[in-house]
Amino acid sequence: MQEKKQRRGAYLLAALVGAEPRGLPGTIIDRVAFQRAAEGHPLDDVVVYAHDAQGKPATLEGQVKKGITFAPGDKIFREVVGQIVDASRKQEFLPTRSELGIAISRTSHNIDGAYQDVLTWARQIGDSVSFTNRIRRPGSADLRMRSFVETFRTDLKDVGAAHDDEAVWQFLRRLHILVFDFTATGSASEELAKDRAARALHPVDTSRAGSLWDELVELKGSRGPSTFWP
Repeated sequence: MQEKKQRRGAYLLAALVGAEPRGLPGTIIDRVAFQRAAEGHPLDDVVVYAHDAQGKPATLEGQVKKGITFAPGDKIFREVVGQIVDASRKQEFLPTRSELGIAISRTSHNIDGAYQDVLTWARQIGDSVSFTNRIRRPGSADLRMRSFVETFRTDLKDVGAAHDDEAVWQFLRRLHILVFDFTATGSASEELAKDRAARALHPVDTSRAGSLWDELVELKGSRGPSTFWP
């Protein structure tokens, strides 16, 4: 529970200081909501509403997951894929910038490397044919990258969703694996949070940055359905 509240606190701090939210680069946060499954957000731990420099809206729906590996047979990943499919059924999903996040605290060589590379390629390559060809081309993607894509495809099929090349690419290009290392010794996420907390305070109060961070993490509203505006 503490890790989940820390991730929520990180988005609240980003809103307070006008920083880019993780998973929505190039945007500014308008509001942050928690526990919004009842309002049609299957990935409901954190829902970020933002806008870009042109004023166009953008949304990130994020779920916090412990023990997820993204490997073949990972039941937690399959459960999240089902939530992703449910999120995509909203009418505004494809026409607007609707991003999907899986927040984790512990990463791995595969996650940091192959899996993040797949998601980067999906965002950078402009169509499903080019993306699929690059993944399958010998000497381009490695076996771990192909395995990640095929695991995602299999999970889509298992939850009864479209799993052709176009569907796989459309989902992967909106998916973000977000690592928040709050549980690590010398946590970079906590260091960033306290730095942003200092920015949110008057210069004479910067020594209270740690206290502000603690207060944001422990906000009563973060334990249930709630919305915060910067």
